[in-house]
Amino acid sequence: MRRFLRTIHVLLLIFLAACGNFEPTISTGMGTAVALTQTATVWTPTPTNTPDPDEKKIIEWLNESLMAADPLEQTFDVKFRTVDAIFLPGFENKPMVFRINVYCECANNISLYCTPERAFVVTMWAMKKHNEKISKQVPPTVLDVQVVCFDHNTQVGMVVASWQDVTSYIFDQISGDQLGSRATSLYVR
Repeated sequence: MRRFLRTIHVLLLIFLAACGNFEPTISTGMGTAVALTQTATVWTPTPTNTPDPDEKKIIEWLNESLMAADPLEQTFDVKFRTVDAIFLPGFENKPMVFRINVYCECANNISLYCTPERAFVVTMWAMKKHNEKISKQVPPTVLDVQVVCFDHNTQVGMVVASWQDVTSYIFDQISGDQLGSRATSLYVR
């Protein structure tokens, strides 16, 4: 039995000695990839937040441009004022719609110019003047813009356009004709 145990010890030592002389056949590139993978497993993922839009600033920027309209136009024609800018949630409660409520006041209470289309046009002009600041406030999940027109606190209707088309327009990548043909007007009955 002693002889058998010595034989096993000798074979075990030979086996261990053979393992010590083993040269790895892993390429340098593969070794680097394995090392990077091991490093990546230790990293803690950092969640990225969608921007928290400052609706109050958006309203200020839009009104700054809307109130700068010609006083003659405001006296004889119409005055526009942004009263609200909100982001409506959609799928998974993420903001999907950028809604801008515009108050319209026609001169002499004649509602010829308080139309959703006119409110949309002046809002787009105002957005163009502050395109960088406003676009940075809009979360990346937003798909559509709704400009809702109110005539003396009564909703008249709205114009809906895709956020992609609106940004293309306010950054001069598409024309007003293109934006107008892609937008949809909806009236309250």
